[in-house]
Amino acid sequence: MSAIAIKGWCPGALRPMLSGDGLVVRVRPYGGRLDARQAGGIADLAERYGNGLIDLTSRANLQIRGVSDEGHPALLDGLAQFGLVDPDAETERRRNILVTPFWSAGDDTCSLATELEHALVHSSLDLPTKFGFAVDDGKERMFAAASADVRFERDPSGTLIVRADGAELGRSVARSEAVSVALSLAEWFLASGGARNG
Repeated sequence: MSAIAIKGWCPGALRPMLSGDGLVVRVRPYGGRLDARQAGGIADLAERYGNGLIDLTSRANLQIRGVSDEGHPALLDGLAQFGLVDPDAETERRRNILVTPFWSAGDDTCSLATELEHALVHSSLDLPTKFGFAVDDGKERMFAAASADVRFERDPSGTLIVRADGAELGRSVARSEAVSVALSLAEWFLASGGARNG
């Protein structure tokens, strides 16, 4: 069994990472969703400005590989046309949200993800690039083994809870306070020294 190699930070679209085959550009779809137009656009852009390979990350992001320094600005322009670029690298860095793929119209999944994204855009939290959130509030937990630091889940009675990763129990929350409680957990993480040395 091989050990997992942990890098110091996660790439983004605005802050790509240099790899052996060129730049790795990570696309973080809003709400954890892509429509057909966006998916086709990413495939076309990967072929045009990268080596045509696209990785799916453990946090449901897409990585376009083999991008040249010269092709990166044009790739960003293309991604922006599909609504897939954050306003700046700091916002992009904070917006690590894993969203359950199994949701129903009218449940809280999409609204929680959207509200959390907006809150993070307007937040001044200096979170590490690997700090992440999971919206896993469906009838069954899907992301128990997935990497996330703060989780939105349901308890056995169906009550919405916010839970720090690794904690046995979570805090029952009203829907209206769920995002603010999650951000308070992130603030506690920073205040307690959880982000030492990046």
